[in-house]
Amino acid sequence: MIGRRSISSLFQPAAFALVLALAGCAAAPPQTALPADWLRRQSLLNDLREWRVSGRIAIQHAREGWNASLHWKQNGDEFVLRLSAPLGQGTVELTGSEAGVSMRTADNRLLHADTPEMLMQDNLGWHVPLRGLSFWVRGLPEPGSEPENLSLDANGRIQELRQDGWHVSYERYLDEGSYQLPGKMTLENEELRVRLVISDWNVPA
Repeated sequence: MIGRRSISSLFQPAAFALVLALAGCAAAPPQTALPADWLRRQSLLNDLREWRVSGRIAIQHAREGWNASLHWKQNGDEFVLRLSAPLGQGTVELTGSEAGVSMRTADNRLLHADTPEMLMQDNLGWHVPLRGLSFWVRGLPEPGSEPENLSLDANGRIQELRQDGWHVSYERYLDEGSYQLPGKMTLENEELRVRLVISDWNVPA
């Protein structure tokens, strides 16, 4: 007859192996492969480094709102972003290149800073991350930080993501040649809500 101590000693190796197997499953869940449509889109859009965008932008900051028409020209790392407010409020133009960043204010002052965000914050009272926006506006996450809650639609286009403290959501895409590019999108963080409605994309053929 086998005693109680002997029976438990027989089961200890098997139980230990089972615990290890279960722990391994919990520590390494299977990863879901990204859809092929998204991988193709991501490669195509990453190669798009020159474009022109026209549309409207609406900014909500605390209880204040601000609206303007938007014209954005991007060529590699160089950009010109012009915001024209209605009712004679004037035009603000941001320009960036290897030489630096400048802003032409509505009262025609020319200002310089290290980043466009510094110029916007100091002179408009708010800022959006232009580097991140240059990717988000194409329907891409910004490289360098892993996006959270990235969801795709049935065509492999981003519906929403969270990155660098911003929640970015897409409501509409536009066909432009071989590209499908955002036509309506919203950016939100704890302080700011930015709504972009793009009426026209101009990209190389």
